[in-house]
Amino acid sequence: MIELLFILPFVGLAVAGLVREYMFWRSRDEVFPQSCEKITVVVPMRGVHGATEENLKAITSQKAGSEVEYIFVVDSYDDPAYPIAQKFGRVVLNAGDGKSGALATALSHATGDCIVFADDDIRPGPRWLELMTAPLSKFTAVTTYRWYLGSGLCHKIRLAISNMGFPAMLDKRSRFVWGGSTSFRSGFAKATKLAERLPKFISDDYAVYSAIKEIGGSVWFAKGAVVPTPDPQCRVAEAFWWGIRQILMVKWHAPAGWYAGLFIYTLGFIISVVLPAIGAALGDYWLLTGLAIHPVNIAKDIIRARGVGRHAGIPINLATVLSTWAVGNIVIPLAVWASAFVKCVNWRGRRICR
Repeated sequence: MIELLFILPFVGLAVAGLVREYMFWRSRDEVFPQSCEKITVVVPMRGVHGATEENLKAITSQKAGSEVEYIFVVDSYDDPAYPIAQKFGRVVLNAGDGKSGALATALSHATGDCIVFADDDIRPGPRWLELMTAPLSKFTAVTTYRWYLGSGLCHKIRLAISNMGFPAMLDKRSRFVWGGSTSFRSGFAKATKLAERLPKFISDDYAVYSAIKEIGGSVWFAKGAVVPTPDPQCRVAEAFWWGIRQILMVKWHAPAGWYAGLFIYTLGFIISVVLPAIGAALGDYWLLTGLAIHPVNIAKDIIRARGVGRHAGIPINLATVLSTWAVGNIVIPLAVWASAFVKCVNWRGRRICR
């Protein structure tokens, strides 16, 4: 019975998360008037992959009811991304270092009153840019999130780890901005000296978010702008290390959140995997109570997938949801634990240590 009193509160938290997920995705996205006169879309690039050109076509085929300019930032004229980016917009050379330096460089060239930061690995739907900019009539910044597309174990690892960020997006108190699709006004960038702030952060997400917090700003999450992200060249080891890198960004820039995640995922693994296994082996069936967390989490993942499908038009099948959930039960705790010991990561040819 003592074990039951220990486990039930955790099951209750899982149920609360399920309810919150349901309430978030069942509501409709608010409609905002477009107040941006000119939009500058900034895409930092380093190298190319199989989906690059199709992604850039999708990014530059947007209609937002405003004039749009596209600025691509590369490290050198020798970068394979340079000739491809030239087909879609203006290309400038990175005057700084890394992605944050590229974004800071682009801000000095941007002429729009609204700015959108976008990654080159996303393939947004036709309403993405409109949904990413119209809410700036009311909010300091607009953000969304990605949904990885692919098949096989590697895709499930990347999707499971990526989706760890969704719960934080559901509540304005915990919401962050995701650099793969984030917008704000040029006046905000100037007032907060964002171009000077960016190079001081390893993660551009946290550079922008820190500026928003500093001025007491607000962030809108655009459900309909959730972006499909093709992952055609995925490898298992690469996906796992990518996941560790994502978690390390939280550890380095928001340590309180990382410690909370370490506690939650460790306790969740013990309650829902380790204790039920011990209970089944020893015949102590009270320990099997932790298995109740699994159907709750499956239901939550299904609600999220259907919500993304309904709002953003991304087709997601049930088999993908279930297999991603199964993989995540093991991979997510492993990645979180590994992040406690890893000091350096590699990102597109750059070694980042902290």
